[in-house]
Amino acid sequence: SSGINAEYGHHSDNYSQLTHKAFHVGQLSTEEQRELASWIVTDTAKCSASERARYAQIRLEQLADNKDQELTLYTQLTENLVYLLWRHVHHYTVHGRADTHQPKKQLLSSQDSIKQLTRELSHHLTDPFLKKIVDFTSSKNTSTVTSSFTSALVRRLRKLITV
Repeated sequence: SSGINAEYGHHSDNYSQLTHKAFHVGQLSTEEQRELASWIVTDTAKCSASERARYAQIRLEQLADNKDQELTLYTQLTENLVYLLWRHVHHYTVHGRADTHQPKKQLLSSQDSIKQLTRELSHHLTDPFLKKIVDFTSSKNTSTVTSSFTSALVRRLRKLITV
């Protein structure tokens, strides 16, 4: 769980840095501007300082757009993973308990496994982690429907692992 948070945090911080640099391109060193501008123009020595700064800004905006797309895909992936997790936990906790066709010994063993699963899940799917998922998807999504969907899934997951 901390790996996901750290990875998202890294990409989010990188995006923030890129957008900040793009808005404040004049504060970059001449060498940084040349390096960035070289992605747009092959010979930056022939560019004026204002042209070099503009090319550097264009490159930073391109990098920020790419990072924004990565974060969007990361959000979609997270939403899908939360949905899959909820479906699996729901299936095992609801249908595993309700299967009366199993012999009694096997049913008790199955119920013990379900209890162990929910106990372990509650250690891994902590409230702070689930809150970060909700915050992450709602901060990246402009759609309230999608963020509400993820919030609902997280609420359902919490309910399943605390039963």
